[in-house]
Amino acid sequence: MTQREHAVGGLADGTATVTPELVVVVATAEDAAVLAPLGRAAHAGHEQEIDGPVQPVLVATGPDPLGVDEALDDLGAPAGRLLLLDGPCATWAEEAARMVVRLDTLLAEEPPAGVVVRGGTEAALAAARSAVRLGVPVLHLAAEQESSERAATQAAVAELAAWQTSPSGGVPYPTEIDLLVHRLLTPQQPSRHRAADPTVVRMPSGRGPRGSMTA
Repeated sequence: MTQREHAVGGLADGTATVTPELVVVVATAEDAAVLAPLGRAAHAGHEQEIDGPVQPVLVATGPDPLGVDEALDDLGAPAGRLLLLDGPCATWAEEAARMVVRLDTLLAEEPPAGVVVRGGTEAALAAARSAVRLGVPVLHLAAEQESSERAATQAAVAELAAWQTSPSGGVPYPTEIDLLVHRLLTPQQPSRHRAADPTVVRMPSGRGPRGSMTA
């Protein structure tokens, strides 16, 4: 069963309802480590846990989609889509061209509610370009890049996302998606136990002198 099938619910009259998908492009093992919380929330199969307007669907892609898919499985966040490139690519240009075709076909076949991309991979650029063409909101998550080429590509992706929500682009900023993604990706802070708080003074249980108070 795919994550999309998990998202299908039903109304009292038997009519099926489907939560709109949020396509999350996962192109590297580093992407998988960062974006896995989105997949774990969706894989739980309970929209109440996600509590948002969309259902995240992780897409394993990049030059090694099988490796990305395996990394997501190890993190307990199975991919909802797997985009293969039909064998190894001889050049960077061939990889980029195949990536554009695969991602554009995926998004155009059934446009999602939004697309999340991270960093400056070719997959992130291809997905952002396709989404902008289709009028699908793009949410770009910045990441530290190991090369000037990746940094330049990241800047291009960020510019596409920024242009889309400008007056020229005309697409409203995906505020609800932004809030959902950052809520799911932000680690929950453990609640502080009042007894361990140095600002809390514990009063003695007996009637001893005041000097027996501890802080």
